[in-house]
Order: sequence, then structure tokens, then C-alpha cells
Amino acid sequence: MSGIRYSRDRRQHDRLVAFECQDCGWVSYPEQRRTCKRCGAAPAEFEEVQLAERGEVQTYVVQSRLPEEFETPQPVAVVDLPQVDGEGEPARVYGLLTETDGDDLEVGREVVARYRELFTAGDRPVHSFKFAPPRAESIGTDGDGAGDRGGEGER
Repeated sequence: MSGIRYSRDRRQHDRLVAFECQDCGWVSYPEQRRTCKRCGAAPAEFEEVQLAERGEVQTYVVQSRLPEEFETPQPVAVVDLPQVDGEGEPARVYGLLTETDGDDLEVGREVVARYRELFTAGDRPVHSFKFAPPRAESIGTDGDGAGDRGGEGER
């Protein structure tokens, strides 16, 4: 992995980082793009922004037919994550859901980004953010986007 990519990946693992187009305000997550998808500015000027760890489900689906190496049911959702500073547009983020079988999901439900192992590639774990319903002990966190590292063994 190149130094630049490693640096970006490391930065995003420590907190939820997105990139805001300075021409139209569209927020790109997880990567900075050369061209803005919304306004078409090329090359686009993006500014790094930090996202809050709490967001709102915009739509979701519960997948029940997946290759055998995946657990089912597997809920996935599109979540709007606001910027930590409260300014600008939220980032629209696609992600897996954890700590739910999908029966308690609904559009508008609050979820929290948690840093989890997604899968293993050979003997190497691959980590990223998953979304989960808020836990009682996480209510009242400052929402600084640092992410809840979660419990041992939780995937």
C-alpha cells in the first residue's frame, strides 16, 4: 500500500473523514474525488470535513440470499451523517448494519457508526465502519466522529 493511501486510510480509521466540494457543498465519502459528482467541477476543490458518528437511516434493505461465507440476514443502509461542526450538508454513507436483524429498522431511525471487522482476506482482517442502533451507554457521547470501538468479538 502506498504511503499516501495508507495515510488517508489511517486518518479515516481514526475518525469519519469526508470531503466537501467548495463549489457546491456536496460531501464525498469515503474518498476525495477529482470531479464533483453533483456540479461537475473538474478539477474540483475539496476540503476535508469530519463527520459525526450518529446519523439517520434514509433507506435500507435486509439481504437474505448471499454467498455462504456471509451471515444472513444482513441488513444494509444508506445513512446521512452530519458534519461535526453542524455546518454544511451531511454525507450520504452506505454501510452494513450490526447488532440488529433488521426487524427494528425504519427510515429515520438513529444509528451510530462503530469501527468493526468486516471480513478477513486470507488471514488478514479488514476493518471499517458499520452502523448500529445506539446503546444506552453511548447516549450522551459528544458525537465527535471518533467512533465507538465496540466490544471484543463483535463483527
